[in-house]
Amino acid sequence: MQKLILIAGPSGAGKTTISEYLTQKFNVPRVLTHTTRPIRKDENPDVSYYFEDEASFRKLHFFEQVKYGEYHYGSSKEALTEAWKKHQLVSLIVDIKGAASYLHDIHGQVYFLYVTTSHKSELEKRLLKRGEDPAKIKKRLSGSELNLLPAALTKDAHVLINDNWRDTQEKLDAMMSVLLK
Repeated sequence: MQKLILIAGPSGAGKTTISEYLTQKFNVPRVLTHTTRPIRKDENPDVSYYFEDEASFRKLHFFEQVKYGEYHYGSSKEALTEAWKKHQLVSLIVDIKGAASYLHDIHGQVYFLYVTTSHKSELEKRLLKRGEDPAKIKKRLSGSELNLLPAALTKDAHVLINDNWRDTQEKLDAMMSVLLK
């Protein structure tokens, strides 16, 4: 059966690190998402993102989509179908609203992993270490941008507290032993 490990949580919680770990250790690739922004010099089409123009973006069928500034971003049914052609188990990083869409549309095929830390101060420390602007960090760690787990999704969420990477790896290994059965 085709499965999707859906990864959501606040900025700095470790979503990308976890997705990369699943790819490297368990060959669980990340589903590519779409964007209308220009390609950056260190990116490759169909590897980093599916780069779209406005017209091609509008033709897609999205589980979720957002607009940041003048550019659109989204995760599509087409990209998930394409990923499942090559792998029965894939991962995808989404915001919390996107998680709700996937759980609604393909509930039985989703393993929802909500990643966070014990304290918001740890998120702030990680974002500062990444070199992010302190004013932007403050905004990301307040209100809706914090990506807190809403009560309506708690029954579907497998909460992973990522305070210590070694402990997190052990928890991910245990999770994968169940998912790979």
